[in-house]
Amino acid sequence: MEIDLTAEVGHGLGEPATQADAVLWPLLSTALVPCGVHSGDPSSILRACSLAVTREAALGAAVGYADRVGAGERFVDYDPEDLAATIIYQLGALDGLALAEQARVTCVRAGGALFDAVRTDRNHAWALVNAVLDYDPTLTIIGLPDSRLLQTAERNGLSIAREFQPHRLLNANGSLGAVVTEPEAVARRALDAVASGGYDTIRLPWHTSAERACAKAVHTALVEAGHTITTPQAPAQPELPVHLAVAGRMSSA
Repeated sequence: MEIDLTAEVGHGLGEPATQADAVLWPLLSTALVPCGVHSGDPSSILRACSLAVTREAALGAAVGYADRVGAGERFVDYDPEDLAATIIYQLGALDGLALAEQARVTCVRAGGALFDAVRTDRNHAWALVNAVLDYDPTLTIIGLPDSRLLQTAERNGLSIAREFQPHRLLNANGSLGAVVTEPEAVARRALDAVASGGYDTIRLPWHTSAERACAKAVHTALVEAGHTITTPQAPAQPELPVHLAVAGRMSSA
């Protein structure tokens, strides 16, 4: 069975983030890159776009609340139109840097507190969907099955990918709960999720060294079980424009 493995890379937060990236890049098939408003900077984003091309990984936008102090982990009571504009801004930032590497953004996933909010919050789910509809309706939206986000996306004709997080237990209300850090248990949960056929993508944990050990275990278990780690087939997009001139190479007048 084919399955997509996603992870966040390109945070640009110094040596710990660099070490995390070194572990995650060989494991993932879709690189989710923060777009600068809650994490990431132009250099780290551009570097991630370049690596995605080199490693033939799909490129996705990890969008969030504009809250660098809280790293996007705090709920922000945005007006839906303002939130949609903020998400479009993030998509444009990543897309512009990706273009410099002749890459294209193919999917979008909410990160941090926004990921939790769009599970049930009608306004914030609609803001993300509206941003994608306005910016590029060929983008796939990644989210939890049965979430308000994916329901809204499907009703509006957008492609969706159902995500499973093998390192997170679910609370009774369906929200993400306790973190599991035992590699064998996390790998088994990933195998069961893929076998169920109810998911399109597996989210690799990355925040701590223990979680990254779990990410390695998930990748190894899936490959040994005969599954193929692969990027999802993206909808057809227009050809990238060719840059005809490069600054510094133009002849003087």
